[in-house]
Amino acid sequence: MVLRPTGSGARERMPGLRRAGLFGVVPLLVIAVAVFGWYRLSDTGRDWRYRSGLAGFCQGLVPEAESAVFTGHEKSGLGRDEHIAEDDGLRWERCDVADLNLMIGDVADTLANTGTPSAFFTLLHRGSDELPVALGGGWEGYTDLRNTAVVLPCANRPSSVLVSAVSREPLAGPPQARQVARLVTATAVRAARRYGCDARPGGPVPPVSRPDGETLPENVDGTCAGIPVATAVDRGEVNWIKKTDGGGNAPVEECVLGKTVAFSAAAYYLQANYGPYAQRLRTTRYDGGHGGDGYGLQADSGIDPSSAWATARCPGHTARALFFVNATEYAAPTKPFLRAALRAFAGRAAERHGCTDLRLPR
Repeated sequence: MVLRPTGSGARERMPGLRRAGLFGVVPLLVIAVAVFGWYRLSDTGRDWRYRSGLAGFCQGLVPEAESAVFTGHEKSGLGRDEHIAEDDGLRWERCDVADLNLMIGDVADTLANTGTPSAFFTLLHRGSDELPVALGGGWEGYTDLRNTAVVLPCANRPSSVLVSAVSREPLAGPPQARQVARLVTATAVRAARRYGCDARPGGPVPPVSRPDGETLPENVDGTCAGIPVATAVDRGEVNWIKKTDGGGNAPVEECVLGKTVAFSAAAYYLQANYGPYAQRLRTTRYDGGHGGDGYGLQADSGIDPSSAWATARCPGHTARALFFVNATEYAAPTKPFLRAALRAFAGRAAERHGCTDLRLPR
């Protein structure tokens, strides 16, 4: 039998119980509203949401501090997130941090360029008017104020971790390029750890220098050092050059010889490519010809009427480095000039990078 309170005493006690229950609920509601307000409005709550979002973003490879420079700790700044697993010596991620498109890859030295628009190597195409400059700080990396990348060769297997960041618009200048470089290098360290790549990272990224603009052809130094520019000047092909100082360890280096007609036009491009950047150009699986992404240069050296190339073996990579000179429609190339230009350019680039077995065209 259950005894229930009856009479006026019970009726008097019930309102008191309801008031006590109400007084207990109100503080809980106040606390809940306060917690929700903290979560939605406070800087601490915003940062907590951002860290929570990063934990599951891009396989957890994007660091908080370096990415927050671009996102302002706002989770909405984290965009596309794609994990792409391929069987042919590659696994990679592609994700957006604010206006930066990050590509993070574990790239075997045997990987070939399929040439398809969405392929990893195809997306490494730079498309910048500025020359690449080395990041310094012990990193194998570069920036051209739009593209920034770093390569970490793996000591325990023939592959590299490559992280590239491409900005939708050209970067504001060297200070912002340095911030992107910090994001790229920190991401590369995380990626090497996740991919099981025994790599030696660099140190803090030093201030980034601005790529050189056009200068007089008498100033033949840096990446253009030793090239017989005077020969091209005498033939009326060249009246300016573009170069960088050649310091550091960039996976891509360039020298451009050009002339001003109605506009500034490049006559000769000279480029050095190391590691995955050399693989990209040497292993193309489609017939793209010369002058773009479709080199497919299987031979270790060669020459034709408008271009010449050489290769060398460089520390940290089993894939041979690629050096080439390419003439445009604004040049009147001769094979002796192509050979001499390539010999000077490739010889100095190979020496800077500690490369051996340089194979030049005959």
